[in-house]
Amino acid sequence: MQPHHDGSPLYVSDQAPRLGDTVRVRVRIPRSFGPVRAVRTRSNPDHEPRFADASSVGSTPGWDWWEASIEVENPVHGYRFLITRGDGSSVWLNATGLWTTETLDVDDFRLVAYDAPPEWASSSVLYQVFPDRFARSALADTRRLPKWALPANWTDPVDDVPPGRSKQFYGGDLDGAAERLDYLADLGVTLVYLTPVFPGRSNHRYDASSFHQVDSLLGGDEALARFTAAAHERGLKVIGDLTTNHCGDGHEWFRAAYGHPDAPESDFFYWLNDEHTEYVSWLGVSSLPKLNWASQELRRWFIEGPESVVAHWLKPPFSLDGWRIDVANMTGRYREDDFNAEVRRTIRRT
Repeated sequence: MQPHHDGSPLYVSDQAPRLGDTVRVRVRIPRSFGPVRAVRTRSNPDHEPRFADASSVGSTPGWDWWEASIEVENPVHGYRFLITRGDGSSVWLNATGLWTTETLDVDDFRLVAYDAPPEWASSSVLYQVFPDRFARSALADTRRLPKWALPANWTDPVDDVPPGRSKQFYGGDLDGAAERLDYLADLGVTLVYLTPVFPGRSNHRYDASSFHQVDSLLGGDEALARFTAAAHERGLKVIGDLTTNHCGDGHEWFRAAYGHPDAPESDFFYWLNDEHTEYVSWLGVSSLPKLNWASQELRRWFIEGPESVVAHWLKPPFSLDGWRIDVANMTGRYREDDFNAEVRRTIRRT
């Protein structure tokens, strides 16, 4: 058995501190660990180490509890524990475990002082709906299949080998999903996560050809409005799925820029030749051109302010409760560029 600390309220007094707040952190040390002479926290505000002494605050069968106070001095404030045994030897406890050598700052426990997420985000029971695979309404039979689709019967097994992996098409839609909302509510679900609903050339729709409309194969804009209204009537939240790292090579922005260096949209992408016919894509997948967030116009169109794509779908009649961001880790990052923090904070403000 080893000393233990985690981010739960039992170990961290404030789950959503502000800059300047003092937070109490606790570590639980098993008696089998042996005598403990001292416990300290080691923080690193502004990249300068700072220590605070912990005191013994109580015991439970087989365990002793130690507590220290830490002032939150940076938006992401790291800390670890230094435990000195009775024989004078010391060990470090960080988010990766117990160490006898000094550890890296990146592996520290963290207090985060950014604005807290909404309460419902951490208390939700989430159910992911992949629209093509979840349910079909009667209207699905009236729609013409797209050229890219490999049609499948609802009872056919899933094909996980390309091209079927992304082209196999079952024809599930949003009205079919809405018809199953009572089932989700009966399961105890409180939050529905829809994978992308924008038009594309795949069953997963992570290759959006527009961010301004819902795929007609899913029932179009009206179907999304019906779905969220029906979900909200049952007390369910709904979040959408947005690709901020890339779009599809059929996207209206990309088609306007491809081969047209003078197009306003050409700044939205990374080009590898002057003719704008070769470009950077996500992991080399040519159908997923990577977005260039150095473009202020892209930010204005896509993520910033009440007229942006991000805001549009949060407003009535669609009223999404939030977004899941796809490939958030790579968004805005390419070679020497790193706009990731700017993008994610702008999305959050919007």
